[in-house]
Amino acid sequence: MASALKKRKVNKNLNKRLKLSLHNQTSYDIKFRCNKLQKKDRKFKVRVLALLFLSFIFMAFVTIHNYIKLNNRRNEYNKLQSQYTSYQLTRDRLNKDLEDSVNLKEIQRYAMENLGMIYENKDNVVYLNIDR
Repeated sequence: MASALKKRKVNKNLNKRLKLSLHNQTSYDIKFRCNKLQKKDRKFKVRVLALLFLSFIFMAFVTIHNYIKLNNRRNEYNKLQSQYTSYQLTRDRLNKDLEDSVNLKEIQRYAMENLGMIYENKDNVVYLNIDR
């Protein structure tokens, strides 16, 4: 029973990245190639990080630009809305002034005094007979 419960060895190095090393390398040519590959690896990492950094900067710039455009349009909308409200109030005030300026008694007085108009009755109506 004890043999069935033996512990197995677990390989803990599965997630570790394999690195180029100079262990057990004797040839100068192999060491040179190994160093060259390490330099290429470093250059690649730097380029990838630079590309990521530039892409984040670009996305931040686009986001800020869109936010500024949205804010400007919102301000323009609010300004137009206030102008529209102002124009409506002005229109209502002018309509009220127009209604108040039309006074029928004054029109009647002006027509009678200045234009010589009178009310219609039997004496001042003239009928014309036009035969064709």
